[in-house]
Amino acid sequence: MAKKRITQRDIGFIQGIVYAAALQADWGADAYDIISESNYKAEDIRKYAEAYDLEKLEDVLERIESSPGEV
Repeated sequence: MAKKRITQRDIGFIQGIVYAAALQADWGADAYDIISESNYKAEDIRKYAEAYDLEKLEDVLERIESSPGEV
């Protein structure tokens, strides 16, 4: 199966998801669900999200990558 091409719209969506999850993490909530339910791979999230937001979500991304049913 061919790899899906990431569009500018996808990049904007990824950045929005990560921003929302980072806000959630700032308030002490677990941001795992919002990231895992997005259906984007952790590698795409790392590639396209803002570094500032990714710093807050490093533990969430590690949990997603280590889970058996990784997105």
